Amino acid sequence: MRQDVIDWAAGRRPPKRPSKETLNHPGLIELASGLDPFRETAAAFLRAYAALGIDLINIVPESPAPVPLEPGAVRFRDDGVSEAYLGVFNTTARVSFPFTSLDAFWAFDFRDFAYADLKLPGAQYTMPCEPAAIERKQALAAPAGLYYYQLYTTLFMWGVEGLGWEIFLLAAGMEPERFDQHFLEPVFAASKRLVTMLSMLDTPLVFVHDDIAAGTGPMFHPDWYRQYIFPRYEELWRIPHEHGKRLVFVADGKLDWALPALRETGIDGIMFETPATDLDAVLDVFGDRLFIGGIDTAVLRVGGPDAIRRHVDDVAARAGKFDGYAMCSAGGLNGDLPLAHLEAYFDARVEAGFTAPDWRHNGA
Repeated sequence: MRQDVIDWAAGRRPPKRPSKETLNHPGLIELASGLDPFRETAAAFLRAYAALGIDLINIVPESPAPVPLEPGAVRFRDDGVSEAYLGVFNTTARVSFPFTSLDAFWAFDFRDFAYADLKLPGAQYTMPCEPAAIERKQALAAPAGLYYYQLYTTLFMWGVEGLGWEIFLLAAGMEPERFDQHFLEPVFAASKRLVTMLSMLDTPLVFVHDDIAAGTGPMFHPDWYRQYIFPRYEELWRIPHEHGKRLVFVADGKLDWALPALRETGIDGIMFETPATDLDAVLDVFGDRLFIGGIDTAVLRVGGPDAIRRHVDDVAARAGKFDGYAMCSAGGLNGDLPLAHLEAYFDARVEAGFTAPDWRHNGA
């Protein structure tokens, strides 16, 4: 429930432990809601969130979902984006970028670079990052939980999503000082405006996302982040703090190397979106703050019910003793996961206090 999240964000342990999941599995949604997630999408999602105990919510549909691609199919759209099956909603990835040479990149004026022009992945980014749209989602989600909009390109990800890896790595690696002034400074100004807007909404939490690492570690030498990224983070986080909000940093990749530095920037919590980041490292650095994650989606994919139950029990025992913990699986609950495995997952969550016992529709 929304109040559970508000209590958790304030440092109080609610009766039902909070959790976040990116819900996208049609069979699970129908099992929990009793509704067709394609024809009654909006109601099915909200009813499933409430039944499953998912109270940190990032997808709130308002109309029936489009017919998804078949599993394994990929479609390349005219706008330079590829689309593939992922569940109720397809996944997308940008495959064409505006700059095909460093000369073109250096010649562009990034003061006109807009967040709305990026082609971001996932159903949660198909709406504009605007107060009216976000507030509407918040109101719709309120009976089930707390809706949040996550700024996807906080600083580092502007380079990934706006430039593509090739131009980003070449420019930032070969001429870092010039890259800093030419690109990072203007997009940082854009992020400050967006974080200010998010900090003024009626919510206790502001979520920002930056995949600063790959699955094996940082993309640049750590000194590069200390010089160009982390000082700007400190400035950004002051904005929600001045508005009385808490800041949750979201990232994929292996973050063990960055956890102490991220804490020093002033973040109030972290959502780590991959098991590449060691849970014990998160507990050591953020055990006294908010932290979201812990469940390895690979276990949900290939483990049997007993393995899944042991995994949930282990995570709940290690992380659940901290009041700031919210359970979440890395990568989302998508349509390629076996439904029987997801049933075992939520049955195990019941025992751990994150889901109500009668989560199946009509208690079936």
